[in-house]
Amino acid sequence: MIGLPSDNENRHKYCLHCNGAIAIESRFCKHCGSIQITQDTTTSEERWVIIQQMSVFYGIILLICCLSSFVDAFKTSKWELVFQGLMAATTITFAFYNWPNIRPLFRWPNFSLQKLCAYCAIAIVMAIIVHYTIRWLNAVVFTRQIIYNDFSDMGKFAPYLMIFSMAVLPAFFEELGFRGYLLQGLLKISDPGQAVFVSAFLFSIIHLSFLSLFWLIPFAWYQATIRLKENTIWYGVFIHFFFNLSACIYQMWP
Repeated sequence: MIGLPSDNENRHKYCLHCNGAIAIESRFCKHCGSIQITQDTTTSEERWVIIQQMSVFYGIILLICCLSSFVDAFKTSKWELVFQGLMAATTITFAFYNWPNIRPLFRWPNFSLQKLCAYCAIAIVMAIIVHYTIRWLNAVVFTRQIIYNDFSDMGKFAPYLMIFSMAVLPAFFEELGFRGYLLQGLLKISDPGQAVFVSAFLFSIIHLSFLSLFWLIPFAWYQATIRLKENTIWYGVFIHFFFNLSACIYQMWP
């Protein structure tokens, strides 16, 4: 089972070149061999700048999610694609601005096809459990049906646009935004355990669904933990894609 780093594992810094976890006293990275000229410390002024930047990023994403969820005029497939594009543009902007910190996460050290397949299989199983649990809670406890984004007005392109909007775009850009940019920033101002839980909570809130918190928080925690363990966003991207793809399939073929 994947868990948070132990107390001993928390006593480390991150390589200035590849972002790999190394001992605080290390002068060279055990992963890439680069010399550690200075210890990776963050001043109070730098912390405040990081907090401000993350607040602006999260505020923009939350505003977009509120507009798409609470304004009836925006509850169409076309506006859904527009809002997905706005969130993607916001994520790219902040990631590019912090590119030196984000770049190492695009590497895929120690790639394992077996591990990738196992992670994706877990994601599919999680999606099936969540689907039937949410459907039961909505129908029995809240006496209403699940409401998804409706792409039926897009004609024959509806299935492809649904997968693109609900699986492809979120899989990459939500991972880049929350397990990339946001988690990297949190790691500079808090310990890994706190960073994982805060990023998971913030990710869950933007979905604006109280009922979904019971699975969104564990899912986001799982994703952030894998990101820390594997030191890349790519496992998370594939997990996120297959999780959301399973939801799209259930919607198209109930």
